Amino acid sequence: MSTTTPDLTLARSSARPAVVSACLLMLAALIDSQVVAAITPQVATGLRSAPTQVAASVTIYAVAAATVALLLGRFAPRVDAVVWLPRAALLFVVANLLATFAPRLAIFWTARALAGFAGGLVSALAIAALANASAYKRRGRQMSGVAISYFLAPVLGVPVGTWLAGRFGWRVVFGATAVLVGLTGLLVRQFPLRAATEQADTTTDAQTDATTDSANAATRAQTKSEASLGALWRLAWRSSATRRGIVSAFFISGGLVGLTTYLGAWLFDAFHEGPREVGAIYAVAGLGAVVGGAAGGMLADLYGKRRVAIGSSVLMVALLVLLPSFNRGTALWILIGVTAFVAALRVAPLQALITELVAPAERATYVALRNGMSQLGIAVAVAVGARFYPRFGLMGVALWCALLTLGAWLSLRKLHEPQGESATAERAGAASDSPRVVARRSRRVLRKLAYVVCVLALLIVVGLPWLLSFAVTKAGTRPDERRRTDTPAQQGASYEDVAFTSTDSNQLSGWYLPARTHGVTVIMTHGLFRSRYEMLDRGIELWRAGYGVLLYDLRRHGRSPAEFSTIGYDERHDVAAAVAFVRARAPGQKIVLMGVSMGAAATLLAAAEAADDKDIIAVVADSSFLSFTDTVRHHVSLIHLPRGVGVPPFPFATLLIKFTAWRMNFRADDFDLLRAVRQIKRPVLFIGGTNDQRMPIATVLEPLYAAATSPLKRKLIVADEKATHGHAYDADPAGYIAAVREFLQTAEQAAQAAP
Repeated sequence: MSTTTPDLTLARSSARPAVVSACLLMLAALIDSQVVAAITPQVATGLRSAPTQVAASVTIYAVAAATVALLLGRFAPRVDAVVWLPRAALLFVVANLLATFAPRLAIFWTARALAGFAGGLVSALAIAALANASAYKRRGRQMSGVAISYFLAPVLGVPVGTWLAGRFGWRVVFGATAVLVGLTGLLVRQFPLRAATEQADTTTDAQTDATTDSANAATRAQTKSEASLGALWRLAWRSSATRRGIVSAFFISGGLVGLTTYLGAWLFDAFHEGPREVGAIYAVAGLGAVVGGAAGGMLADLYGKRRVAIGSSVLMVALLVLLPSFNRGTALWILIGVTAFVAALRVAPLQALITELVAPAERATYVALRNGMSQLGIAVAVAVGARFYPRFGLMGVALWCALLTLGAWLSLRKLHEPQGESATAERAGAASDSPRVVARRSRRVLRKLAYVVCVLALLIVVGLPWLLSFAVTKAGTRPDERRRTDTPAQQGASYEDVAFTSTDSNQLSGWYLPARTHGVTVIMTHGLFRSRYEMLDRGIELWRAGYGVLLYDLRRHGRSPAEFSTIGYDERHDVAAAVAFVRARAPGQKIVLMGVSMGAAATLLAAAEAADDKDIIAVVADSSFLSFTDTVRHHVSLIHLPRGVGVPPFPFATLLIKFTAWRMNFRADDFDLLRAVRQIKRPVLFIGGTNDQRMPIATVLEPLYAAATSPLKRKLIVADEKATHGHAYDADPAGYIAAVREFLQTAEQAAQAAP
C-alpha cells in the first residue's frame, strides 16, 4: 500500500461525495450478486440450459469472491484501496459485458466467476478505503452507507432487475449493471478517498495509533517473503481481537441469512401467502433494514461501536425467538420490520470496529477474510436450517439462528473500543489495593448480582406466560388419537373422505356421512388436543338415527395442518367452511352445529356470525367457554405451586391473555361467548357435567343458558363423577344421545313450522 503521508486537508465538501461514490459502487456490485437468483429461469431459457445449471453460478460467484482474501493476503502492501477501487470496477464491467454477450453456459460461468472476484474486491477495498479516510470517532456514520448498500440491494435491485428481465430480456440486466458499475467507478475516480485525521483525534486515538504503528512494522517485516495462506493465518490469529472479529462474521451472517432463507417458505406454508404478499412483507423488512443501517452508524458514533453491536445482537436473539410465534397479521409484519431494523443496526458499528483491529495496510485483506467467513456461516446456517425446517418449522430454524446470534454476542463482548483502551490501562495502573478500588469492585459485584436477579425475575414473570401461550397455541392432537386408523366403516357406516378449505385458506380434512331419513346434517367439531375421533361414536349414533353427519379435524389437529391453534377464535372460520361444504354437498339440507369445549366455542362464534342463515336450525354447545378472559383466569387459578401456593392472576393470567391475543391477532374482548350467545336466534342446547372443574356449571353453563334468547333453548347437565370437562357423553352415552335427538326433533319441527 502507498505509504504517503495522510492528506490532512481533505475538505468535508469533497469527502462526502467520495464516501457516497464508494457506497454507490458497493451498492451496484451487490445488486449484481443479488439479481441472478431472481432471473435464473430467463437466463436458463436464453442459454438453453437447466435452471439448476444457471443457479450454480451463484456458488461460482461466492467461491470466486472468497479468493480475494488469498490475493490480498499476498499482495496487500502493493494494493492501495483508493487506486484499486476504480480498477476493480473496470474488472466488474468487463465481467458483466461478458455475461451480457455470453453465447453458452461455460462463458456465462466464466463471467460470473470474474464478477465474483471483482465483487469481493470492491467490497473489501471500499470498506478499507472508507475506514482509512475517516477518524474512528466518526467512522460509524460513513459505514452507515455500507450498511444501507447491503440491505438496499435486494430491496431495490431485485425488483428492478426482475422487471428489466421480463420486459427486455435477461441480457439487458447484465448490460445495465455494467453501465451502473462503470458510472459509479468513474465517480470513485472523480472523488478519491484519502486518509484523513483531525488534531482532536490524536489524544483520544493515541492507543489506536500505537497499535497501528506496531502492526505496520510487523507487516513490513513479514510481507514479501511469506505465502498468502500463511499471511492470512497470521493476520487472523494475530490477537484475540482479530480472531473474534473473524469468528463473529460467521455467527452474524449465519444467524441473519439462516432465518431470511426460510421466512418466505414459512409465510407460504403456514399462512398461504402469495408472491405479492410475500414480496410486500420482504419490502417491509427491507425498509426496516435500510433505516436500521442508517441509524446504526449514528448511534455507534454517539454511544460506542461495541455497545451498539452487542446491544443489537442481544435484542436480535429475543426477536428471532419471538417472530415465529406470531400469527398472520399486522403484529407479524411489524415484528419482521423491527427484526430487520435491529439486524441492520449492527452492520455499521461492526465495520467501524473491526477495521480498527488491524493496520490500514491490512484492512482490505482483513475485510476480505471476514467476508469469506460470512459466506461460510451462511452456508452452514442454511444447510442446518434445511434439516430443521421440515421437522420443526420456522421456530426450529429461528432457535438455531438465535444460537448463532448468541455466538456473535459471545465473540463481540470481549472486544474493546480502541478509544477506551488507554483509559482502561490508566485505571489498571492505579493502586489496586486502595479502599476506593475495593469499594468499586464491591459495587460492581452487587450490580452484577442485581442484574442476574432482575433477569431471572423477568424470565419467570414474563417468560413463563409467553411459553405457556406458545405451547397452547401450538397444541396438536394427542398421541393416542394420532395413532388411530379406524374409520366409520368399522362401525357399519357409509362415509366419504372429504376435504375443504376454510375462509382463511386452511386445508381441512374430514368424513362425510350422508343423511338417510332426516333432512338435517349435524356438523360435529372437536375440542383442543383432540380430533374427529372425539366425536366419532356420537356421530355414528346420530347417523344411525337417520341424520347426516360431518366429522372433521380443526386446523392444526388430526389431518388438518396449520401453524397455530387459536383455541376457538379463528376456528370459527373452519366451522363456517364446514357449513359451506354441507350446503354444496347436500343442497336443501338443514344444518345443526355441534361442538365440544374449544369446538363449542368456535361453533357459538360461527353461529353468531351466521345468525341470519336460515339453513342453520340449531346449535349444541358441550362444555363451552364463557369467554377467553374468564377461561384463562380460571385455569391459572387452578395451578398450584408446591405447598399449596396458588399462582396469582396478576400478572400471570393478565400477561397470558395479552400475549395470546397479541400473538394470534385478535382482541380478547372479541372472544366472548356470552355475547355470541345473545346474538344467536336459533335454539341452543347447552351440555355440561357436574364434575367439570375447568368449566363449572354455575359460572359458565348457567350464564350462557340465561343469555340465550330462543324459547326452545335447553340444557343437559350430566350428574356423574365421570362427567368431567368434555366427558358428559362418556359418563352417560344413552342419556346424552337421547337428549340430543329430542332437541334436534324439536328444532327440526320448529324450522318446518317457521314461515
